[in-house]
Amino acid sequence: MADQTVTTAGRMTKSPGDSRVTLAHIMSEHDTNLYGTIHGGVVMKLIDDAAAAAAGRHADGPAVTVAVDRMSFLAPVRAGDLLSVDAELERAGRTSMTVGVRVRAERWNASGPATEVATARLAFVAIDADGRPRPVPALA
Repeated sequence: MADQTVTTAGRMTKSPGDSRVTLAHIMSEHDTNLYGTIHGGVVMKLIDDAAAAAAGRHADGPAVTVAVDRMSFLAPVRAGDLLSVDAELERAGRTSMTVGVRVRAERWNASGPATEVATARLAFVAIDADGRPRPVPALA
């Protein structure tokens, strides 16, 4: 369990490391586009999945994507690449959070350097059981 502290305003805090998530997925030919590389939408889904997990960890419950602030594709991804999607909280407001994501690719069956293939920044809002925004811990 992560160490939580309380701010002078009585709000719980968490560190960015408390929310860190790494999602790994081997890409296949079913994920390719007409150009023979992995479809950007497939990579975008993995980014959103990892970012949502990080936001949910920080919020201690459900959080929904409200915006993609930035997404950059830096290099092509190919079938047989192992993608590692790293997500971590960058900012926490009263009910909203910003999550930064970095995506690396390497061959699934060979050792060697990983290549950064994408970066993104997404905004989330924590929600209660009725779908209304709810407070999240401050970022320590």
